[in-house]
Formats: sequence, C-alpha cells, structure tokens
Amino acid sequence: MMMNITKHFTKQLMALVTLVAFFSLPTTALAKSSVWKVSKNNDHVYIGGTIHVLPEDHPMPIEFMNAYKDTDKLILEAQLPDPNDVVAQQAMIAQMSYTNGESLQNKLTPKTFTLLGNYFATIGSNVNQFTSFKPGFVITIMALIELQKAEISGEGVDAFFEAHATVENKPIDYLETADMQFTMLSKLGEGYEDEFILANLELNSSFTEFFGFILDAWQEGDSARLESLINDAALDSDEKSYEALFSIRNKDWVPKIEAMFNNKHKELVLVGAGHLFGKDGLLALLKSQGYTIEQSAL
Repeated sequence: MMMNITKHFTKQLMALVTLVAFFSLPTTALAKSSVWKVSKNNDHVYIGGTIHVLPEDHPMPIEFMNAYKDTDKLILEAQLPDPNDVVAQQAMIAQMSYTNGESLQNKLTPKTFTLLGNYFATIGSNVNQFTSFKPGFVITIMALIELQKAEISGEGVDAFFEAHATVENKPIDYLETADMQFTMLSKLGEGYEDEFILANLELNSSFTEFFGFILDAWQEGDSARLESLINDAALDSDEKSYEALFSIRNKDWVPKIEAMFNNKHKELVLVGAGHLFGKDGLLALLKSQGYTIEQSAL
C-alpha cells in the first residue's frame, strides 16, 4: 500500500483540498458553469475553478472546453514532478519528513495516535509506516486512500487540459513552483498536530458524501454553494490551514493574473475551485482591482 500511495502521491497532491469540514446546503440547479470571464480594457482572461480528481469517465463541462478552445495559453497552479522521476520523488519525501529524531507520534496524544493507527489498520497498513512524515503529508495520504476507497480515480480537470495542451503544443505556464506547494504542504498542522489529525480523521467518515456535494455544485456552477462547502467550512474548521492553502496563495497569484492582460496571449487559468470564492478569493480580489467578472452560462 505504501509503495502504491507514494507512486501516485504527486498526481493527486492537491486532492486534500476537498477534505475540509462538511457543510451541506439544499441542492439548487443553476444553468451556469465554474468558468468565469475576467475583463478589463478590451482584454479578458478565463478563470476556471477545477476539481483536481474526478470519477472515471466524468464528462468535462462544455464551458471548460469552449474556454480552452478560445485561448492560446494554459495557466495551471504548478508543474508537479513526474511520478517516475525518482530523484524528484525522493526530494519531495525528504521535505515532508521529520528530522533530528522527531516523529508524528511524539507530537500526538496517545489517544489520537491510537485513532490514527486504527484508521490505517482498516486498510491493512501499520501506522508506524507513517510516523516519520509531517501531518500535511499524512492527511494527503489519507485523502488519497479515501479517493481510492470511493473509486474516484479519474483524471482531474487540470491534468485533462495539461495533457491536451502538451499534445497540441499550446504554451503552458504556472502560478507557482512545485517546491512552493511542497513547502506549504509540509507546514500544514505545524504546532497543532493533534487537533489537525483529529479533525481530518473525523472528516474521512463523510468523505464520499461530501465529495459528491462538491462535485454536484461544481458541475452546476453553484458558486454560493461551493463557497459554503469549501471556503466557509475550511475557514471555520482550521483558520491557519485556510490561510496557507487559499488566502496567501490567492494574494500572490493576483499580480501574476493581472500581468496576463494587454499581452499577445489569450489565457485560460485553471485553479482549484476553492481559490475563487470568499472575500480573499481570486474573483473578489480581481473585482476590487476594477476587473469585470462574468460567470459563463451553459
């Protein structure tokens, strides 16, 4: 199990973003999509909120396809190392691991460590395989396990369009480096490891149902519900992780998106759906800078 998880970890790195506190609202069907057109001074950029891992053979919303066809450059969050690049994988694992004799077990109460052990025992693994890793890495492994248990293993939106752009020789650029993502992930839960692990163990009990709510809201372009499911719940559950995963990165990305205007390219920017919403989401931040925001309708 550990070898399988490590091999596929990079591909599904940001799947952990969907493991936030459960917050459900009644389903509402809206004739919209999760693609927005951001305009200013007769120029525009498309921004799509994505799901990083989809069920097998899940149809790609037509508005994503249209935005891709209408642009000549693709912008993604980060270029992650090839899962077959042993050197890069080893460097990533080293960044996610404790040093100087520290371990996750030493940072958890005996009760929490027992609960974590019980979780890994349900999949036939020993928790001691994971105690050398930092909590951000451990909950990402847990997210991957839950995705596998729920049989959610299809190609995500980002990977789908990255593959198309590569084949078609469409330019691809990135908002941040893989090292930046790994550094962010390695610091999740730092200083409050026990509460962090307990919260994620609790979330796993409703993972499949919660992911279904996220997927439905994303498919319908229900921005209010996506904000409640992802942003509001994540902020209420763990403000420190929310800042690291969303707020800080969004503010860093805005100048990079602004630099895409008035150039020779038409860009499609694809980022996880949680980056778009809330007062410090990309849409609100760009609107505050005078950009016009329009949601694409089906």
